[in-house]
Amino acid sequence: MSESSFTAEVLAAGRGGHAVIVPKEVAATFSARRVPVLAHVDGVEYRSRIAVYGGKSYLGLRLDLLRRIGRQAGDQVEVRLVEEPEPEPAPTAPAAEATEPPDLLAALAGNEAARTAYAALPPEHRREYWIWISGAEQPDARAERVARMVKRLNR
Repeated sequence: MSESSFTAEVLAAGRGGHAVIVPKEVAATFSARRVPVLAHVDGVEYRSRIAVYGGKSYLGLRLDLLRRIGRQAGDQVEVRLVEEPEPEPAPTAPAAEATEPPDLLAALAGNEAARTAYAALPPEHRREYWIWISGAEQPDARAERVARMVKRLNR
């Protein structure tokens, strides 16, 4: 893990954002260009990631951090950066098996053109429709989604 310290000017980054430029010699010590870092800005711990724009490396500074340390654009801050390991991806739950919603099957049974178009869809597209329709919690929202799907299939 790389650790470096430097002094930098707080820059206004537009739209209310702020940042400091990470010196090239400091950025070169990290294992990648956009690494996660544990920063200490004027002694206050702050987790972030190095950003690279226009060939320069930046550490973005949130407004709440600047308020806490009493700094604003144009002020000098002491920065210490420690590279952190990439976070492990969160384990994903197995995707629930999607099945054809009964209300969709009923709507397709009464519409030959929609049923033919539906049968011609690739399996993954049909599954996306199932998930979309099943995701509606209210019965009237489900009915509206089924109607929209049948309308699309009739085009």
